[in-house]
Amino acid sequence: GAISLLPGRHHFNSLLQQRVTGSLVLSKATFDAKVSHCRHHLERFRRVRDADGPPAAALELGTGWYPIVPVGLALAGAPEVTSIDVTALLEAERVRRTLDMYAAALASGRLAGQLPGLDPTRAKRTIATARERVGATAEELLATVGVRALLGDARASGLPAGSIELFVSNNTLEHIAPDALAEILAEFGRLSAPGAVMDHFVDISDHYAHFDRSITEFNYLRYPPAVWRFFNNSLQYQNRLRASDYRRLMERAGFTVIAEEPARGAPEQLARIRLARAFRGYGRADLLVLRSWFTAVA
Repeated sequence: GAISLLPGRHHFNSLLQQRVTGSLVLSKATFDAKVSHCRHHLERFRRVRDADGPPAAALELGTGWYPIVPVGLALAGAPEVTSIDVTALLEAERVRRTLDMYAAALASGRLAGQLPGLDPTRAKRTIATARERVGATAEELLATVGVRALLGDARASGLPAGSIELFVSNNTLEHIAPDALAEILAEFGRLSAPGAVMDHFVDISDHYAHFDRSITEFNYLRYPPAVWRFFNNSLQYQNRLRASDYRRLMERAGFTVIAEEPARGAPEQLARIRLARAFRGYGRADLLVLRSWFTAVA
């Protein structure tokens, strides 16, 4: 869209989403969904590694607007948590909102059952310390709870080789160009400690269908690449990769995909789409996947 062409486009996009669509307001439902993702990451790590505790070092790809997952990993006891994003979306106000939501969840008692390994007393003390830091930046607030926020290209993270035990992402991989994603996964291979685990949640659907109810989540499969480029933009870039593509990219980077949890759409909706040539070589079951978890080991 036109906003993607503006200088300071991410700031304008933030204002638009807050004041017009309201999509940047952190609701309890969104918070709970992200905490659920964090729980999935922790449980997968424990199951795959046959571990009783959290990873020694975790890396999140795609910090986003609200750092719910990395804060959750830190509160659950991971001693080193890093979150990297190529775009500066963090703001102190949104980090404080995240901490407020965690404080409320702790006070209600429900968080203890949502995050394996959580020590409620320690978590309350950590959050209280961070919330007392008046005037702190987003990065300083996160550092107080044990999260290091990095702004930069994940293809060249600058982190030490063999230093990460758990890699995670949520609704992120679908927004990365295929060539760049291949390089990021190669970097993850370099960073992997022995037996490192990756756990990614990918939304494979047409994101325009999330707010345009006149189309289905399969809609973008009808457009040839040359046409899709007119709809795609830098603020809401969608790579249109299918589940098999993600699996192949992970395996090419040296990882073994050990689990997938696909959620498929309605076959009758897919049947109404005249597929662009680029998608005619995929199997029907592959095309039906709209969202999926991918768990892999180094």
